[in-house]
Amino acid sequence: MTLIENAGRLLVKEELMQKIWQDSFVEEGNLTFNIKMLRKALGDSASEPIFIETVQRRGYRFIAEVREISEAAKTENNLTQKASETNKNTFLRTSRKSYLPIAALVVLLISSLAIASWYVQSRRFGDELNAPILSSAFSSEKLTNTGKVIHAVLSSDGEFVAYTSEVNQKLSVWLRELETANNIQIIPPSDSFYGGLALSHDNKFLYFTRKSRDKEGQLDIYRVSIFGGVPTKIINETQGWISLSPDDGQISFVRCYYKDDDYCSLFSADTDGNNERKLVTNPQPIRIADNQFSPDGKTIAFAAGQSENGANEFGLSEIDVESGVQREITARKFFDIKQLKWLPNQSGLLITTRENIDGVFRIWQVSAENGEAQIISKDAASYLALSLDKDATKLITTQFNGDFRLYLSPTDNPTDSKILSEASGGVTFTPDGKIVFASLSAGNKDIWTMNIDGTDQRQLTNNAASDFAPLVSPDGRFIFFTSNRSGSSQVWRMNSDGSNQTQITQQEGGYPLFASLDGKWLYYKSVLQNNLWKVSVDGGDETLFFDKKHQSFAISPDGSQIAFFDKQGEEKNLTVVSLETKQTIKTFSRGDNQANLGNLKWLADGKTLAYILVSDNSKHTLWMQLLGEEKPQQFADLGNEEIMDFATSPNNKDFAIIRGQWNHDAVLIKGLK
Repeated sequence: MTLIENAGRLLVKEELMQKIWQDSFVEEGNLTFNIKMLRKALGDSASEPIFIETVQRRGYRFIAEVREISEAAKTENNLTQKASETNKNTFLRTSRKSYLPIAALVVLLISSLAIASWYVQSRRFGDELNAPILSSAFSSEKLTNTGKVIHAVLSSDGEFVAYTSEVNQKLSVWLRELETANNIQIIPPSDSFYGGLALSHDNKFLYFTRKSRDKEGQLDIYRVSIFGGVPTKIINETQGWISLSPDDGQISFVRCYYKDDDYCSLFSADTDGNNERKLVTNPQPIRIADNQFSPDGKTIAFAAGQSENGANEFGLSEIDVESGVQREITARKFFDIKQLKWLPNQSGLLITTRENIDGVFRIWQVSAENGEAQIISKDAASYLALSLDKDATKLITTQFNGDFRLYLSPTDNPTDSKILSEASGGVTFTPDGKIVFASLSAGNKDIWTMNIDGTDQRQLTNNAASDFAPLVSPDGRFIFFTSNRSGSSQVWRMNSDGSNQTQITQQEGGYPLFASLDGKWLYYKSVLQNNLWKVSVDGGDETLFFDKKHQSFAISPDGSQIAFFDKQGEEKNLTVVSLETKQTIKTFSRGDNQANLGNLKWLADGKTLAYILVSDNSKHTLWMQLLGEEKPQQFADLGNEEIMDFATSPNNKDFAIIRGQWNHDAVLIKGLK
């Protein structure tokens, strides 16, 4: 009756628990259980409530129509009650407010039953609601220490782990017995790239996605015995995320063709590759990431959204495999969701996610009943993979961290470098030769400046959001940069000393590329469309300037030419067009047609383009293309570390580069409390 007596008013959980159980110690899960029983009795739904509404992370509200009984009706009711007490020795207390009598009676009866049942089942219920790992004290053990283990999955019996390992740029797959720490290689090293792993529930087979590094397109799904042997290809053209149904009869996977009306789709198929079925299709730019069959095999939970504009637009949903009906599991949105795993009793999921563009990936628990989401990993580590045993007593995850530095070297010898600072997210030079860069050294990604020798480092921005991709105006007065402090990645402007920080784009947003010599216009690349836009340096109307979609644009120092890589047939060539007429001036073949494209920049002389290519074995090379010559020249071998950005000084004498690596290792967790 508490909900009915307070119809229309939010009752917070603490107040409800005190009213119902008063001085008894009760866990919050018991309140959730009783609300669930009430809904079941009333034929109500948590996702589309008629009677009881859930207010996320706060409490509940009774939302059905409630009518107040008239004074005459009250008198008649009182007489009836007295007669009933005299003749039948029963009691029925009249409330001040009531809605339809039948519903009220059901609520009273079910509430009484639920409260009574709690006293009998409270301890057992608490154990059933939570997986043991959630109530056990935090305990973790690092299983690898190479920094090269990206994927790891735990067997359903919790006895062994399958994981990928990289040595000399070649990947292999191993099994590790947890009790003995013995490691056995089941797939030999190759130049292939792996996207994900899944062990069958009977622990007989390993399913995985991979492709050769020199192959374009998506990955293929394979199956191999855990004892090794020749893998069998079962499905072509998929992304990395796969999941097996509880009976190991079906597999779910994702395909992304990146079309406007079919950007990414979720599929299911038999584990022999037959009977493919498309379940969900999303338009651009909504991608689908990890997906997991529910413990009863009836639904598939999946993560979907986009994070290109720096906003929190990634959500968690599930689809009924048979009917195709979708529902949102939680209204909570995140910047990105990497992996997810159902708890064995299907009460909720564990996910690895982060709340902002440069945040730590933490482990969260999401309720399947009411969508409540809470962080359960309290340490500072970033977690990616998630894999539970069938009893949820053990969890295998991967921890990762980035190690990137800003190096400076002579332009004529880029390998002769020295470290200047930690850096991440962009580097450029001022007209007088100072370095402006983004760094995480103060906890958040901010814009910094320093002398060319690394001295006099100064922090220019200090915001809880991420500030990166700096660009200095030709006269040195302004620094433009990208920030998601307003909720999405927009272009901001500040004075060279960090003062007067002003947002100048409001809609499309993106990364600043070039400020015109007359000081009037800023050109920037859209984060969602990958095309070229322009806006006044003071803000205002945002105009689409060049409607070609490319990962890298570079505008010449005099503002007369645009360079980009354009696909022509089977090759991607370096193309230079007039900024004024947008007509092609010249096309160049790139240094290595098999390599992946990296950053593209103009040198200060306006006559040379520099770009980075990444080979199949992760080798990074720097190439130079003079406008007056037909072929590019390989200028330097920059090694196997990932390159985030580079820039050359105004006098072309110095070369600044941000490079480093991501380290991944497998971790066994036995408690998260």
